[in-house]
Amino acid sequence: MTAIMRGATLPVSLWANQAGRKADIAAGEGWLIGFAWLDHDAPFSDYRGFDRTITLLEGTGFALELPAGRTLTVREHNKPTAFDGAGPMACRLLGGPCRVLNVITAWPGYAHTVQILSGTALPTIAPGPLVFAVILRGRVGDAGLLDTLHLTEPMTEAGDAVLAVIRIEQEPAP
Repeated sequence: MTAIMRGATLPVSLWANQAGRKADIAAGEGWLIGFAWLDHDAPFSDYRGFDRTITLLEGTGFALELPAGRTLTVREHNKPTAFDGAGPMACRLLGGPCRVLNVITAWPGYAHTVQILSGTALPTIAPGPLVFAVILRGRVGDAGLLDTLHLTEPMTEAGDAVLAVIRIEQEPAP
């Protein structure tokens, strides 16, 4: 049976650096999936040794000031953007508050992928112990907007829904 984690009932807490709000969807030793609210310009938590993927869900976008003077600008909704979690880095909003989906995995040890898939052209999604589908638009059965399905059985259809499919893999030890 596929479990549903209701986005509306997730507890909200502070980021690791206390500079913003988040709601964890699922987490384990070495990985995390969750929503974050970018309410104002703020420093991002330093996740040195972690790979991160951030997906803009609501708002006009933001720019991350990364180490070595690089800037990563995110304006397009539902487009996963990967980056190294090592800081220091600062977030600057591009026109107001935003909500994002975050996926973070420690390396070595874990790796992740985030794919945006449409229910009308959905390939069969193989289940796994760490495979999740966040509903970005539409409904899948009893699950609606920003609910997350923990896929413990194959998913072959999703109606008109748009999903962020997250797969976390544990890498073999060297």
